[in-house]
Amino acid sequence: MRVLGIRWVGVRADSYDEMVGFLRDVLGLRVAFEDDATAELALENDDRVQVFGPGHRYYELFGAGGDGPVPLFEVDDLQTARAELVAAGVEVIGEIERDASWEWFNFRGPDGNLYELASRL
Repeated sequence: MRVLGIRWVGVRADSYDEMVGFLRDVLGLRVAFEDDATAELALENDDRVQVFGPGHRYYELFGAGGDGPVPLFEVDDLQTARAELVAAGVEVIGEIERDASWEWFNFRGPDGNLYELASRL
């Protein structure tokens, strides 16, 4: 597995509106998209921070998966990376998901927190 960088961070926020406002108005991140109980904000290099509020499925998943934000590591080959984690006995959570640009999956690290691996399509 070759990790290329951290490209995204998911944040579970009880104070959803305040967190989105902080990222947008104080840190100056650009809103890339908003949907029901989620907003993704972009940095100048197009790395992203996505906030999940109560009612979103990732709000629930991230709440059950640890205490902190969930970083996404970009890898060169997602299928190979997933197979390597499984072979190493790592708890992989769910199946590979996709949108128009990325494919990803969640796993639990030895610290008990959730992490994601992803590849660009």
